[in-house]
Amino acid sequence: MKLDGPLSLPISVLKGALLTNPHGAEFYITGVSVDIANHEIFIELQERGSVEWSTLKDWSIQLQNSY
Repeated sequence: MKLDGPLSLPISVLKGALLTNPHGAEFYITGVSVDIANHEIFIELQERGSVEWSTLKDWSIQLQNSY
């Protein structure tokens, strides 16, 4: 994922952020979950289900002014 701005932030600021995939499709983050046993982070997307954080490396993110 391409990040502009701070590289360290509370997980709570991800909720409501806008993700854009390499094809230009946009999705809002509705939540974040963690699989502690398998060390995986999942991002819950509006109308798309959830995706693993590591699969978003080519996506961009726009954080809302929530912090």
